[in-house]
Amino acid sequence: MNIFENISKQEKNELQKCLQAVLKSYKKDEIIFNADEKVSCIYYVQEGAVELIKDDLNGNEIIIGRIFENETFAESFVCTQTPSMVCAKALTDTKILMLNFNRILNICSNSCPFHKKLLKNLLKIIAFKNIHLQTRLELLSKKTLRERILCLLSKYKKRTDSEIFEIPYSIEKMAQFLGANRSALSRELYKLKNENLIDYHFNSFKINL
Repeated sequence: MNIFENISKQEKNELQKCLQAVLKSYKKDEIIFNADEKVSCIYYVQEGAVELIKDDLNGNEIIIGRIFENETFAESFVCTQTPSMVCAKALTDTKILMLNFNRILNICSNSCPFHKKLLKNLLKIIAFKNIHLQTRLELLSKKTLRERILCLLSKYKKRTDSEIFEIPYSIEKMAQFLGANRSALSRELYKLKNENLIDYHFNSFKINL
């Protein structure tokens, strides 16, 4: 969901001034903020994409999520005033609008109606992300890698409502997202294909269930 949903371009420009928003550019693979770092703003991806990652106990990177154009991140850390639990890294050359959280909470003396819309949108975003987190927990609760693969693919099929669909991951990134190594994922995908349960080519998939 877009935090500026139902807000006109003119209102958005006025809001950016009111919120003292700062536009910053990041090169591909550049760190936006690190894990354990305290953040004081909400990040809005104006162009590009961001990857949220975390290291496990063995130092392996685990993908927590990906943030795309017109999406926001770091809301929970700012709201609770807790250090970030993830590292945010630019997945491509990216432009991010940094929104001052205190300015969002404190509506200006003009009581602009579009400021209230922004707050309403922010609450919806946090609620939707809570639902997404529950979905991710469901995925990781699956006992086997096969179950996690089929669960992930089923969710993308349902989201796209298409027999053939694409996922936004390479094999390596998909393995990280599923908490597995690349070799194990490749073997399991090969088995699923041989059993005619799925078909795939690069990141395009079809489920035969």
